[in-house]
Amino acid sequence: MAAIALLASAAMAQAFEDGDLERLTTTKSCAGCDLRDADLRGADLSRADLREAHLFGADLGRADLSGADLRGAILARVQLRGADLGGADLSGADLRVANINGAKLAGAVLAGADLRSADLVEVDLRTTELRTAKLGWANLKGSDLRGVDLRGVELVWADLSGVDLRGANLQGADLDGAELVGADLSEAVLRDARLFRANLNGADLHDADLTAADLSGADLRYAYLGGTDLTSAILSGADLRPPEPPLSSGLTQQQVSRACSEPGSAPRLPTGLQSPPPCAN
Repeated sequence: MAAIALLASAAMAQAFEDGDLERLTTTKSCAGCDLRDADLRGADLSRADLREAHLFGADLGRADLSGADLRGAILARVQLRGADLGGADLSGADLRVANINGAKLAGAVLAGADLRSADLVEVDLRTTELRTAKLGWANLKGSDLRGVDLRGVELVWADLSGVDLRGANLQGADLDGAELVGADLSEAVLRDARLFRANLNGADLHDADLTAADLSGADLRYAYLGGTDLTSAILSGADLRPPEPPLSSGLTQQQVSRACSEPGSAPRLPTGLQSPPPCAN
C-alpha cells in the first residue's frame, strides 16, 4: 500500500484529525473520520471504508479509490482530478463544487449524490449509476453519457455542451436552462422532461422521444429534429427555426401538429409550418 504523506506542518492550521489519518493509512477503515483538507494525492485507498467521512476540501487528485465505500461522505470542494473511482459507492455523497475532471467512474454509484456545481469535464459516465443525482449548474462539457439512465436527475443550468447523450434515458429529468449546444441526443428518451429555456442550438435530436416534454422558451435553432416525437410537447415561445438553406431541421407539420403551445405564445417555426394547437387546460 502506498504511503500517505502527512504534509501539514506545525506552522499551518490543520483541519483533519491526526488519529483519523493514521487510522486510514494503516487500516483503510475510517467510517465517519475527520479528514478535512487532508493531502491524499495519489494515495492507495482502494476498497477503503470511508462511509460518512468528512473530507471537505481534501486533495484526492489521482488517488486510487476504486471499490471504496463513500456512501454519505462529505466531499464538497474536494479535488478528485484524475482519481480512480471505478466501482466506488458514492450514494448520497455531497460532492458540491468538487473537481472530478478526468476521473475514472466506470461502474461507480452516484445515486442520490449532490453534484451541484461540480466539474465533470470529459468524464466517461456510460456505466455510472446517476439516477436521482443532483447535477444542477454542473460542468459536463464533452462528457460521455451514452445510454445512461438519467431518470429524475436534476440538471438545471448544467453545461452539457457537446455531450454525447445518444440513447440516454432522461425521462422526467429537470433540464431547465441547461446548455446543450451541439449535444448528441439522437434516440434519447426525454419524455416528460423539463427543458424550459434550455439551449439546444445545433443539437442532434433525431428520433428522440420528447413526448410531453416542456420546451417552453427553448432555443432549438439549427437543431436537427428529423423523426423526433413531439406528441403533447409544449412549444410555447420556443425557437425552432432551421439552418440556412439548403440545410433543413427535418421538422414537419405533422410533428408540430402533435405538439401544443399556450395561447399568445406561439413558437417560431420554419417558413411554411403552422403553429401547433393550444395546450389543453
